[in-house]
Amino acid sequence: MSWARLAAPLLLILALGACGLKPLYGTNSVGTAMSDRLGQVNVGVIGDRSGQILRTELIRSLNPQGRPAQPAYDLGVTLAESQQDVNLISDLTTTRRNLTMTASFVLTDRKTGQPVFSDSASEITSYNILADQYTTLVGERDARERALRSLGEDIRTRLALYFDRHP
Repeated sequence: MSWARLAAPLLLILALGACGLKPLYGTNSVGTAMSDRLGQVNVGVIGDRSGQILRTELIRSLNPQGRPAQPAYDLGVTLAESQQDVNLISDLTTTRRNLTMTASFVLTDRKTGQPVFSDSASEITSYNILADQYTTLVGERDARERALRSLGEDIRTRLALYFDRHP
């Protein structure tokens, strides 16, 4: 009985090692670290203030060592925003609003000039609509920044998955 209790964790560890799981942000079979691959992406200009925030987030997460001198890829992003009232009280006053941010992006190989990967990501955040207009504006700005940070993380993850599948 005691042998079985000791062997069970060992068998579990061996089974997990053989299941084919591997860390996404580690070194791949070719010996290239994911951070090196992501660091070769040049993030293009994205229009308006929200685009600037998203671009800064992407540069920070893709190029933590600084922007590449000779990038291998260009990332083009278009950003769309919509808002929807979600909570009405009896006098038809809105008390809560959803903010939806959608980013469509295209990764282009600089050598060939051809797009190699494209996708889109969406994020929905909410904020309260209060009697104080300034407080509502601060809540909306915070919701927008949260959505943009989340979009940046989502885009980075999708690019990492692309690079993992295309060494």
